Amino acid sequence: MKSACWRCLQGSQAGKTMKRLGLTILCCFLLSGCITDPVFDTSNWTAYQKSLAAIKAKLSNDDLRRLEIALRYLLMESMPGFKIDGQVLEASNGSLEAARGNLSNSYLVLARLGPRINGSSAAAIIQNVSIKLDAEIADTEARLPNVEGVLGSVEVDSPRYYWRRSGRLEQPVIELTIRNVGKSAISRVYFSSVLTSPNRTIPWARQEFVQTFTGGLEPREKQQLTIQPTYAAWNDPQLKYLSDAELKVVVTNYIDANEQSANAVDTGSLDMKRKVRAALR
Repeated sequence: MKSACWRCLQGSQAGKTMKRLGLTILCCFLLSGCITDPVFDTSNWTAYQKSLAAIKAKLSNDDLRRLEIALRYLLMESMPGFKIDGQVLEASNGSLEAARGNLSNSYLVLARLGPRINGSSAAAIIQNVSIKLDAEIADTEARLPNVEGVLGSVEVDSPRYYWRRSGRLEQPVIELTIRNVGKSAISRVYFSSVLTSPNRTIPWARQEFVQTFTGGLEPREKQQLTIQPTYAAWNDPQLKYLSDAELKVVVTNYIDANEQSANAVDTGSLDMKRKVRAALR
């Protein structure tokens, strides 16, 4: 009887040992899967291409898209004199892509991008860029109320878009009145213009432009501006027949007589960072 009980006890202990061993093996397997998650190797161009291929092989199409956006953003951000100006990551069709970030250029990738991604997985890169953008956007948005008050020193009245004939040629024209209601003379004003129609989600055209005032725009002075839009969208012939077109022109910055910028916040950069962040989610 005692012998039988002892054998039962031994069997129970052996069973528990096997369960523990099984759990240990399972944990090791799961951990090894995390540890061997492919990472970038930027020690040389061949190693980079090999590691990139290994990373891509494990990603879904959506994650591949997010990784490419993150890599292109990091590459452009690492360039000397980098500034997001609305054209860096946004193609003419409105899709997010780094038009100027060439990921096939070995020098740019290894010298500029390499130190920022070496040893990192795709998930880590996407997460790090997202966290960085969150912090930068929050910091910029916190300063926006003060900026809006400063830019209120320049008023825009009666913006208008129409086509004007000159001989046999018809060309689009933007007209507006600008008034300096501040206390300092202004040498340059930066604008953002958008052409829309009521109930239309996507604008017909948009453009950033700058106006330099010869002799300055003095306090309480106003001027009538006539501007020739340069982007192709503004020159689309169908726009000349829009009867309900609405032109919105806002001041994004101005430079005073002492060459001091009124706006320390780059709203164009803020908008683009928001787009990149949204694309990474």
